[in-house]
Amino acid sequence: MQKTLDVHIGEVKIAKNGERLKAILGSCVGIGFIWESKAICGLAHCLLPESPMKTFEIGARFVDQAICSLIALMKIRPEDFSSVSVVIVGGGNMTKPDAKNPLELVGSNNFKAAVAEAKKRQLKILYCEGGGEVGRKLHIDSSHYSYEIEKIPRIGT
Repeated sequence: MQKTLDVHIGEVKIAKNGERLKAILGSCVGIGFIWESKAICGLAHCLLPESPMKTFEIGARFVDQAICSLIALMKIRPEDFSSVSVVIVGGGNMTKPDAKNPLELVGSNNFKAAVAEAKKRQLKILYCEGGGEVGRKLHIDSSHYSYEIEKIPRIGT
């Protein structure tokens, strides 16, 4: 049976040997790294876009911290960036259904920050899905080097 590792808010985890990573996302953003040639995957569950103070601490509370943490934990060198596929999912509007300005939504800002951080490092973005008024479950499978997204409708709308 395949082992599933739940990745909670602010966590970053690595999977090998057929393990499966899972995050349940609302306004948070999941950033998945799939590195098939090295047989490893990673997933970060980010709460906020940018750390107020730069840190070398491993974690995923902030998008910028999470990408650095995934790179460090997976031992990805700059010359390896093109062989790592990145999946960015989440950033839904879960709190303000009538909001007209996406800049006031943390989910929208999380998603934009994740895409910008990946592009800044010239990482290969395989898939992006963000925003809207739904939550999402993101699964990263280290046995098939694949991902799966399940939408979770908002209750009470």
